[in-house]
Amino acid sequence: MSNLFNFDYEQQNIPNKDGSESRFGIVYGEGGKVIHTKKDSYKIIPTADLSTIGNAFVEKGYAVSTFNSKGGEVIGLNINLGERPSAVGDKLYQALITVPNNGVGKGFLSIKEVRLVCTNGMVRSLSSDKSQIKIPHSVDYPYAIKLMQDSLEQFELIISSITVREEELDSQAIDKDTAMYELNKWFFGYEMPDSHKEGMTLNMFRQLIVTDPDSIKCIDRYNELRVAFNKELGFNEELGLKLSMYTVFATVTNYLSRRIEKSASVAPVEIQYQRQSDKLTAFVN
Repeated sequence: MSNLFNFDYEQQNIPNKDGSESRFGIVYGEGGKVIHTKKDSYKIIPTADLSTIGNAFVEKGYAVSTFNSKGGEVIGLNINLGERPSAVGDKLYQALITVPNNGVGKGFLSIKEVRLVCTNGMVRSLSSDKSQIKIPHSVDYPYAIKLMQDSLEQFELIISSITVREEELDSQAIDKDTAMYELNKWFFGYEMPDSHKEGMTLNMFRQLIVTDPDSIKCIDRYNELRVAFNKELGFNEELGLKLSMYTVFATVTNYLSRRIEKSASVAPVEIQYQRQSDKLTAFVN
């Protein structure tokens, strides 16, 4: 099978001062860039090994692409799983397999979903056993890759768990005041920089929104959230959906997606989505 990436890692031992072999080595990524110095117990996940998952899905007719950050510090696969109907609007699902080879963290599987009615996307790291498989940087990594490949072949189970959670949120009918309270709480807790709060409480923040919004340093971000909320109200009308906790959830994913679109980050968009996924903890839990 072909390597879906355009490079392989190279490793070189760092000798001790007396010239003998040490436990440490240098890892070179794409273009010969140094991405890591490691102990011999840390196993780099070769691009060819990660490609085995991608090639398995290429053979099944799925569209597979790769992503790469900082010369190979992080590599990954983006597997298009196709469209599925949903109670809150048709969705496009993608499986993202992300592997850091820079000494930080383990590889993992997450699901990116795009709500086609508004094209807003998000990444979920699910609690399903199938999606919690991680690729360790040890001698066990080939086994973990095989488990991940097997888990993806049952992605219908993962998508089903997403659907159940969405229906739970959609079943929680709320009024507009409650929706705004939940959005304010989310923004204050997950999006507003700590340096902008300066001892502020949630209630103080809510009061400033009404009495002196220009004093809030990140008011532009907050206004973007309000715009996203109004868009979701329009999508609700288009789809015949009631105002619910799912509207709040969809507003946040819409807002985060637009923030990524405006971002000047050079990181692959898959990695930017994964960074944003942590801000959805309040809804996932």
